Amino acid sequence: MRTSTMKQLTPMDSHFFYFEAPNQPMMIGSLWLCDQSTAPGGLVRHKDILQYVSDRLNTTSYFRRRLETAPFQLDDPYWLDDENFDLEYHVRHVGLPQPGDWRQLCIFTARTMSRSVDMERAPWEIYIIEGVNNVPGIPPNSFAVLIRFHHAYVDGKASLELTTAMMEETADHEYGRRDRVEVAERAPTRLEMWSRTTPRMMGQAWRSMRAGLTAGRKGVELVRRLRAEAKPEQRRVPRTIFNVQISPHRSYGALTWNIPELKRMRQLCPGATLNDVVIAIIAGGMRRYLSHHNQLPANESLVSMCPVSVRPNEAVKDCGNLISAMFIGIGTDIDDAHERLSAVRRRTARGVPLARDVLCDLNNAVGDMVPPYVRALGAWIQNKSKLVSAVPLVNTLITNVPGIPGLLPRYFAGARIVNVFPLAPVSDGMAISHCLTGIYDDLNVGVLADRNIVSDMDFYISCIQASTEEYRALLADLEKTAAAAAPGRIEAPRPATNDEATTEKAAEKAAPVAAGARKKAAAKTAEPAAAEGKQAKSAGAA
Repeated sequence: MRTSTMKQLTPMDSHFFYFEAPNQPMMIGSLWLCDQSTAPGGLVRHKDILQYVSDRLNTTSYFRRRLETAPFQLDDPYWLDDENFDLEYHVRHVGLPQPGDWRQLCIFTARTMSRSVDMERAPWEIYIIEGVNNVPGIPPNSFAVLIRFHHAYVDGKASLELTTAMMEETADHEYGRRDRVEVAERAPTRLEMWSRTTPRMMGQAWRSMRAGLTAGRKGVELVRRLRAEAKPEQRRVPRTIFNVQISPHRSYGALTWNIPELKRMRQLCPGATLNDVVIAIIAGGMRRYLSHHNQLPANESLVSMCPVSVRPNEAVKDCGNLISAMFIGIGTDIDDAHERLSAVRRRTARGVPLARDVLCDLNNAVGDMVPPYVRALGAWIQNKSKLVSAVPLVNTLITNVPGIPGLLPRYFAGARIVNVFPLAPVSDGMAISHCLTGIYDDLNVGVLADRNIVSDMDFYISCIQASTEEYRALLADLEKTAAAAAPGRIEAPRPATNDEATTEKAAEKAAPVAAGARKKAAAKTAEPAAAEGKQAKSAGAA
């Protein structure tokens, strides 16, 4: 029993802790669809899941960490292992009303994401959701796993490490195995907390001066770059229906893309990345949605905050947040899809270096420069005054969480994980978020929104699908033109090697949801009105 390894939250981590409010829980997570027919005996019992999670928790200590606050919040909180950790509190077992379709699953997900967690305990929860019987591409009698963390706990890249800790590459789990010794930390006394807080308060002046020098230097560099190579094409953020004080209620929806197809779409704009293609597709969907509601800003693009990971490889297994962000116009003011992608590529090429080289250090320096109790008070005042919703800073969030690597199937307690859909929070002044992650050869986007603003999530997802079809048509025309320009360059098909054949079979077996979604999407028209309510991966409004 010890307290010496307590780790303090960084200013960036504490930002998500201080800005927590009843209407904006700072929660991130992912939704897994699992086929339990692959488990030994074709059935996964709740007690087996509890044992499985308990076994997997022994691969990392992070799942047992809870917050210990400083006296009177004079300093940032600390993480320590919870000596009273109760696994059955964190793992909940629920069931969907029948027929157990995708919309009902989205409704449950949205309602769960509208609530925070008990910060007196380790800030994470796992919901085992039975009764997933009517989701296209998923066998009946499947179940879903909703795992969510507080954002102060992890960023997107760190959450990947924790979620993959819950996965295995085989359906045959060795129950009861312990890979490490459990260590619990004794909760510090108030005197011990004062002994930590007092030196920190006395050293705040030195930290503020040192951080102020860094902030001044990076501020000058930021101004210089904004006047030169990183000069923004748009000087203001337009006010939209998303720039409001959000309610506590949520709606959720998701869509699946094929990664190889998205990579081929990069040919539409030389130099474009996979992220550029996805941002352009989402922008096209937002343009359609806002135009349908007569809310599209005239001659101004919506501005998205796009987090950029600055986590080094040696810190990939650490918790906390190591991120920066770029702010770019995503091209919702551009009707032509090809021009929109070109604009996005041009803007991200300028925004990513600025985020990594300048904004990250500047943000960290400002956080260190301001005393923790001032940051906590400022967050409280902002939550009460709703200043962010009064002055638009961004319109949406588009964040890409690293996907599950490889094409080999992954399992949870013996059940094959068919697909994974991500979730990112919304906040005052930003009533909609788009989170991306991949598994096997699929890339999935999860959309979380304020239910009062996006009550028709089915239609919103159909708008993104229509934008996808637009880029798919451009790609087909490009490939057709390229084939016609080189009629003599017809190569005989090369027989697949054994490794390639095995990989292809594994990918086909691992992603039936995406395959079913693409077959249905191909039969649909590109018009959102025709697609509304008929998507294979349509959204559910809570």
